[in-house]
Amino acid sequence: MLYLIHGTDNKKRILARKKILAKVGQNFFLPVEIQKENLHLLENYLQAQSLFSNLSSGLADEKILINIFDILTKEDSRKFIYENLEKLISSQNIFILDEPFALKTSIDKVTKLVGRENVFDCSEIKAVKDIEPFKFCDLIEARDKKNAWLEWKKIYEEWGNQEEQALHGALWWKWKMIWQNFLNGRKVNYSKIEIENFAKEISLMSMQANNGEIDLMRAIEKLILKI
Repeated sequence: MLYLIHGTDNKKRILARKKILAKVGQNFFLPVEIQKENLHLLENYLQAQSLFSNLSSGLADEKILINIFDILTKEDSRKFIYENLEKLISSQNIFILDEPFALKTSIDKVTKLVGRENVFDCSEIKAVKDIEPFKFCDLIEARDKKNAWLEWKKIYEEWGNQEEQALHGALWWKWKMIWQNFLNGRKVNYSKIEIENFAKEISLMSMQANNGEIDLMRAIEKLILKI
């Protein structure tokens, strides 16, 4: 009897193990641990009947729970598992193949024979969020101090200082757009002196932040309060 757990999400892994134990019940001997270093011991448990099935002491229904950990990441041990998959599946003993780091090709190969009902996907789902500074920059351009600060706060709560350079770079981009519009005679919400001061301030804050003199995100916040 073979089960497969794969992936690195610990909460899912704990839940998967609980589900397996609920399926097989608690009627087995103390678990055995098999790793790459003692893989040769696995052959002792591959027979279809339990090692203890011939005892007459009431243990005929006892099974052995064998935890096989991180075997599919090494070529020779992976080959051994592939060659003995059918024995693992048909054995009366309970095998849990625990593979946090195995490649998808290995997982798919085992899943094909084991069956999806005995496979537990414990992969971590990471939400990838990109910083979106353009709304913030548009609010700066519009001189909407209140909403610009609220948007800055939202970015800061999500990213902290991780994306300060990206936000600062977006400000530079927005300054260039404002300056270009001014030079082309388009209506802007800043005077020539204000645009020039804007450039000086965002340039200075970058240098000071690189020298470790200021917190760049906090400097951007102070800039908002001046618009």
